Amino acid sequence: MNAMITAYRWDANWKTLLFVLLVIPILIKLGFWQLERADEKLALQARYAQQQLAPPVPLSTLAFSEELAYKPVYILAEIDNDHTVLLDNRIYDGQVGYQVLSPALMQNGQAVLVNRGWIAGFLDRRRLPEVPPIIGQVRLLGNIYLPLGEAVILAADQWSNQWPLVVQWVDIERLELHLGRELLPLTVRLQADSKGALTADWPTVNVKPEKHRGYALQWFIMALALLLFWLYSSIRPEASGSKQSIQ
Repeated sequence: MNAMITAYRWDANWKTLLFVLLVIPILIKLGFWQLERADEKLALQARYAQQQLAPPVPLSTLAFSEELAYKPVYILAEIDNDHTVLLDNRIYDGQVGYQVLSPALMQNGQAVLVNRGWIAGFLDRRRLPEVPPIIGQVRLLGNIYLPLGEAVILAADQWSNQWPLVVQWVDIERLELHLGRELLPLTVRLQADSKGALTADWPTVNVKPEKHRGYALQWFIMALALLLFWLYSSIRPEASGSKQSIQ
């Protein structure tokens, strides 16, 4: 008679088990990390909504703290049009361009970087956009922006000695050395209706909480799939047969 499968036996490979024990906790940790990121983004959105209920106040009257994030402010200042900073690789509506930042010299002697918004770039990377200047002393309306952390860049950000200065991310301390002037440790993002604003369409967060939850679900599913794969691969069919009797 042909052999028939009558039972299954447990035959777990220790190398596979070791791999599963190492990887599954990492996948689960990544999932919970994405959930934490979602909660952080929800908190930022709530803070932004709360801050927008307050009327704008003079920036010069505020003492720096992290609680100032997204607070509406206005400044009376003169823009330094000769030292424009172009924040590279900013995409808006599917088109690559720059965010335009300019030092603003306030009446109290302090200086702050003002982000005027987005401006389109050119296919020829050597050609830079012409930024319309802001002439004279002006009243600018915006929101305080504090970065969530240091930007992740793939290579060292090489700065030239020419203006406009093209950078990959805003390093205020480094800009102070480049300008020879102290700057407040924040930037002011102009509101769309402010004088001097370009394309000023500011998302509260770059990645929405829903997306972080989706990423978390993916990590958890990968952990479950790996566990099921290990269980499946560890169960082996056991064959049994009957011997043909000889009369």
